[in-house]
Amino acid sequence: MRNHTIALLLSSPVITEGVKAVLRGITGVTFLEITPGAKEPHTASEKIAAAHPSLTIVDIFTAQTCQPDTPTLLLTSAQIPDTSTRCHTATVSIYEPAEALREKIRQLLQPSDREETSRGNDLSPREKEVILGIVKGLANKEIAAEMNVSVNTIMTHRRNIAAKLQIHSPAGLTIFAIATGMIKIDDVKI
Repeated sequence: MRNHTIALLLSSPVITEGVKAVLRGITGVTFLEITPGAKEPHTASEKIAAAHPSLTIVDIFTAQTCQPDTPTLLLTSAQIPDTSTRCHTATVSIYEPAEALREKIRQLLQPSDREETSRGNDLSPREKEVILGIVKGLANKEIAAEMNVSVNTIMTHRRNIAAKLQIHSPAGLTIFAIATGMIKIDDVKI
C-alpha cells in the first residue's frame, strides 16, 4: 500500500484521538488534523482542498465539508437519513467494531485496484475479441475477417468499447488488456 494522508475533520478532540488510535494499525497512513472553526467554516474546506488527502473523515457536525475529488467517510453516532449521506463515499457507525472501520478505510484507500478489476466486466465476449485483435495490431478489416463479421460490426464494437471503458486508443486498450489479464505482456509484439 502506498503512503496515504487521511484528513480528520471531526468536531471532538476525543473522537479524533480515538480514530487515530484505531487506525494506527494501518501502515503507510499519516494524519492531517483539521480543527473546524465556528468563525471561519470555509477554512476547513480550503485546508482539505490544499492538502489533497487520500481520504477525509468527517462526523455529522462537520459533514457539510465535502470535496468532490476526495473520498469522504462519514462517522456516525446515530441513524441518519440517506439524504444526509449522499455526498459521502461511505459511512461507519462509532458503535461498529474497530476492525470494521479499518476495513472500510482500507477499501476506500484502494479504489483504483477495485476499479481496474471491475472495469470491463460489462464487456461482451465479442468486444473482448475485438480488444485482443486491436492489441495484436490488426486492422478493422482483419479483425472482421477473423471474427466472420462485417467491418461495420467491428466499428460498432469499438465505439461500444470506448464508451464502456473510456479508453480511446490502441495503446490504452493494450495497457487495459495487460492490466486485466486478458493478455500477457509477453504476447504483445513491440
